[in-house]
Amino acid sequence: MTVIDGTDTGTGSAPRAGMDVHIADGRFTDIRPSSTESSSTPTGEPVLDGRGGYLLPGLWEGHTHLRDYGAALPRPERVAHLQDVLAGYLAEGVTSVCDLGGMPELSPELRDVSKAESAMASLFTTEVAFTGIDGWPVTGIKGDRSGVMEVGSADDARRYLRGLRLSEVDYIKCMFDGKPGGGRRLPLEALEVIITAAHKAGKKAFVHIATVTDMREAVQAGADCIEHSPIPRDPRDLSEAEQLAAIMAGAGTLYCPTIATWEQLAFGAYPDYLDRLNTDGILHPDEAEEIAARPTYGQPFPKHPADECRIRFDYAMRTLPIFHEANVKLVAGSDIARVMPTPARALLRELQLFAKAGVPNSAVIAAATSRAAEKVGLLSTRGTITVGSAADALLLDADPLADISHLVERRHLRTVVSSGHIAAR
Repeated sequence: MTVIDGTDTGTGSAPRAGMDVHIADGRFTDIRPSSTESSSTPTGEPVLDGRGGYLLPGLWEGHTHLRDYGAALPRPERVAHLQDVLAGYLAEGVTSVCDLGGMPELSPELRDVSKAESAMASLFTTEVAFTGIDGWPVTGIKGDRSGVMEVGSADDARRYLRGLRLSEVDYIKCMFDGKPGGGRRLPLEALEVIITAAHKAGKKAFVHIATVTDMREAVQAGADCIEHSPIPRDPRDLSEAEQLAAIMAGAGTLYCPTIATWEQLAFGAYPDYLDRLNTDGILHPDEAEEIAARPTYGQPFPKHPADECRIRFDYAMRTLPIFHEANVKLVAGSDIARVMPTPARALLRELQLFAKAGVPNSAVIAAATSRAAEKVGLLSTRGTITVGSAADALLLDADPLADISHLVERRHLRTVVSSGHIAAR
């Protein structure tokens, strides 16, 4: 088989054809040229025939919110439902999922179960999300605001942080949203305090932004990853993106633009959008009928008008190659799946959009594997096919470096390996 280890082949190692890959105790233990000798595989060990196939790391969903799936269910049913959601991710080749906050009552239990069960994607999450007073996503909400800490000052941030056990979360999430009408923005001084505390605890800090100013200030405050593409001051002016890309590349800040979010919110109410997804292999006609019947279909999304989302989508698509060419590390994350048949398919759409924007296929694959593992600080043990790394992998029947559809279209997926176990064929 050909091994694609998850690094961008423009800067990392090239694909290796004619290889055997050995796994033990859930990790890759050897990667060497194929041998026809019967002694090459220990007697009694299971063998997956990968001849003619392409092995790459399991995909990562770099940004989602599982609370959106089954939120109306009672708590016991919701846990079981979300376990099914994680199993569904795995069946479509997504072996790791990063939830970016919103369900503190469920995250610890669900995360522990996912790590112990090879039949589900591994869950990484935080129960800690900071925002400004009445900031996004709780702006105007009169009821439950659990899972979000509203911060009005640096002293507020310090007080909240004293009550947290940062060692028990995978990362920290901050809403740094300067969009008008969205409540008060998290103060910059508070953002700096939170990021410093996260780094002191050995955790990464991810920052949700809306405007270009948010983006620039978050990078300068030490954000490890910027979540979402920005609203540009002037959509026609790409020099702004060039400046941001240079700043991010210099700081080593990762970028998770969630382009599929803006596409769905901009065009999801139009029937021809479902036709487009059908043409691109993301859904089938019967799935389109199910999506159109959903209560949320065609409904406006709070705080994100469709016209504004069209601008963000178009700007993100035009500027993504600028960030790539500046050596900003891209991460794939879909955020929502309002107009998708499954949550996993939203991530696959994000990969399609990266490729449609002009990002090389090697970098697209890296964005959904090694870069996502790097985002959460786990590149040394996950996200690549290297000796010692967790044995999460996909076996495809066609080369995804030649055509990203070979990764996106389900008919090319031969096998999913999770923690060294064959999870799906």
